Amino acid sequence: MRLLRLWLTDVRVNSNSLRRIATFLAIIFAYSYTTQAQNVCQNRGAASEGAFELDKPKVCAGKPVNIISVPPTIVGPKYVFQYDGSAITSSTTFASGTSNVYTRPGSYTVLQVGSNGAGSVACREVTVVPAEPVKFTVKACANRRASVAPDLTSLGQYDSYMISWGDGSTQYVDRSQLQLTPSHTYSNAGQVSISITGIYVNGNTSICDVVSPSQPITVSNSTGAASISTLYTSNPTTIAIGYQAPAGTNVTLLRKNGTNYTDTGLKSTTGQFTVQTDATQVQCFKVQVQDECNNSAAQSEEVCSLVMSIQTANRQNTVSWQPYSGGGQFVSYRVLRNGGQSGPTITNKATGSYQDNDNIICGQQYCYQIQATIQGTPNATVTSNITCVTGTNTEPPGSVTNATVSIENGRPRLVTTPPTGLNTTTSAYTMVVSRAQGATGTFEPIATLDRRSTFTDTSANASASSYCYQVTYRNSCGLTSEPSTPVCTVHLSSESPTGIDWTGQSPFIGNVTRYSVEVIDSANGTQREVEVALNRHYEPDQNDPNLQSQRYRIVAVSDRGVRSYSNFFTFEREARILVPDAFTPNGDGINDVFIAKGIYVDKFSMTIYSRWGEVIYNTVDKTKGWDGNANGEIAGSGQYMYRIEMTDLLGTKTVRTGALLLVR
Repeated sequence: MRLLRLWLTDVRVNSNSLRRIATFLAIIFAYSYTTQAQNVCQNRGAASEGAFELDKPKVCAGKPVNIISVPPTIVGPKYVFQYDGSAITSSTTFASGTSNVYTRPGSYTVLQVGSNGAGSVACREVTVVPAEPVKFTVKACANRRASVAPDLTSLGQYDSYMISWGDGSTQYVDRSQLQLTPSHTYSNAGQVSISITGIYVNGNTSICDVVSPSQPITVSNSTGAASISTLYTSNPTTIAIGYQAPAGTNVTLLRKNGTNYTDTGLKSTTGQFTVQTDATQVQCFKVQVQDECNNSAAQSEEVCSLVMSIQTANRQNTVSWQPYSGGGQFVSYRVLRNGGQSGPTITNKATGSYQDNDNIICGQQYCYQIQATIQGTPNATVTSNITCVTGTNTEPPGSVTNATVSIENGRPRLVTTPPTGLNTTTSAYTMVVSRAQGATGTFEPIATLDRRSTFTDTSANASASSYCYQVTYRNSCGLTSEPSTPVCTVHLSSESPTGIDWTGQSPFIGNVTRYSVEVIDSANGTQREVEVALNRHYEPDQNDPNLQSQRYRIVAVSDRGVRSYSNFFTFEREARILVPDAFTPNGDGINDVFIAKGIYVDKFSMTIYSRWGEVIYNTVDKTKGWDGNANGEIAGSGQYMYRIEMTDLLGTKTVRTGALLLVR
């Protein structure tokens, strides 16, 4: 009618309007009558009243509902357990029995259709409630207590709850009581299993009990204690604390404030805390176990941080710290340098400094920590912050005591041993090489090398002269060693037509004890060494006709057996030929033939001419000469001319002419 009144306010009342209103009302009334006519529970018409009861009007999902109390006057009753209000027709499906199980929660209508002469209909309502078990967690508390904490989203629609504490005791609570985390005290410590049963009731009758899975728990007589196991200063504002406590217990961190300990507000179950604080000052801490029932155990032993500083001096670092001020039985200090222990373990608690002079290298970084061990169960380890300094050194590197220069692959190669005061594996340093040409030359720097002890001089011509070298070393603090004693390459050359010579400046820091000449055969490449003591001149065998050209190298040996090599040098001897001025071919066996004698001759030709230029003799055999006959006749005494052409073993051609005298 409210709808009608609203509609009439916007429409003028006239005859057409009244007809439209009448039509609208007829449609509304017809629709309402049709719907009610189909729902047999609301409009049974002439049918007589049926009769039945349900064994329970409320039931848990998954539990059966049964039809009871059906009068015998109801003939052939049939049932629809989920009647939806539709009309009953020949196609309506009826249940085959009088019992039904609802699997889903909700409100359902049970319809009975029967006959008592004129037909009967009856309807009853059933409520199906969910049957999900209550979820919960259990907590162990001190003094043999345990509590349950339900998941509030799993409490369902239960009318009440029963807690089975696992020792034979049960406790009935309503929803509000269960939400307050009930607890129970046990007579004995040990392991128990706790469960919660959700209960639905109809009046005073329980219609459904749903039992949750049980939760095991161990109850004990005491809360248990916690103790600090590690205290590590991470940086100037952060301290990390590790502790040990019974598994699953809640631990509170306390910090010393003046003479009292106050709660930091930090709680943990993970075994560690991270504290933001002024770590440049000593900070002291305790831990305390607090159980789930807010019972607190005794506080742990006090553990305090270590604060450290470092001062540098010449090849020495002094590490200082405030002696340990915490409680417990002190065991020892350890000074850590670059992650490893430096020096001995210190057992005097009052000690507050340590001087580290173990190979402190200028320019190298050294990082220190102090670590204290405090006796306990377990022992506590306190580690200070990391502090790093750069080593200093006011002393220049020592002198270079070992250097050798030798010719390798045609270039001078210098090998040195860095002086004392340089750690060649860890420190930064430079090697400065200076060079002079010859023993009297002026030294000029030619190379600056980073962290090196060898140098190959690619700009030097080792075959042209001797080169002398000096080395200085500069450390990372800019301090430079004294120049080393010069070392000079052995330069091999020839200063005479009959032999080879070499320079005498030492290629070592120290003296040469002996030389040897390395001879390389020009024909087959074999080599041998000829010991020459301390001589610096060597002459090959002048009478060996096959040794016109040989390759040589000098080997200098130090008093420590170190060898230095000179440049290679090829010594070439000129081809020689001896020609007599006269000969006497008289058959006495003395000087009967004019013959040229020479060494290093490969090809040979000799021609004899008369005084008028006529060729009277020629040979290409260097072992044969002119016997004084010409064209089968004895040549007369007098002067003749000769021309000799020869090519030596090196391919050099030589021509020699002259006059000879034949004496009869």
